[in-house]
Amino acid sequence: MRSIRFWIPVIIGALLTSIFFHFIDSSGGSGASGHAGAGMVAMLLFYPLPVFCVILLGGGSAGDAFLSLMVNRLAFVGMIFQFPLYGFIISYANLKRRWWLRLAAAVVWLHLVAIFAALTLFFIQAVF
Repeated sequence: MRSIRFWIPVIIGALLTSIFFHFIDSSGGSGASGHAGAGMVAMLLFYPLPVFCVILLGGGSAGDAFLSLMVNRLAFVGMIFQFPLYGFIISYANLKRRWWLRLAAAVVWLHLVAIFAALTLFFIQAVF
């Protein structure tokens, strides 16, 4: 863990976080939710677990604004740490070589491949 090679995927994850936040902001037009939820597709693509938690837990009783606020804030923190955590999981799985770490790394790679495939299809569709 003292080698810089271990931390390179974490640094790349931090850079991807800022890029993906820009994609979400620009896809909605006026903030992350956008007009009529247009940015929700981008949020579900890039950050499925935090958005799912907001959908599941944030829709509680209408009178509990504090719960809704806390769920939204915790989901935002999850969005910030998601991709650096992905980089850490990939590096740690490469270092320790345990089966459960490899499985976690495979899930991370699957999510990253799905993101880049969707972005590729979006850009191909935008060009043609």
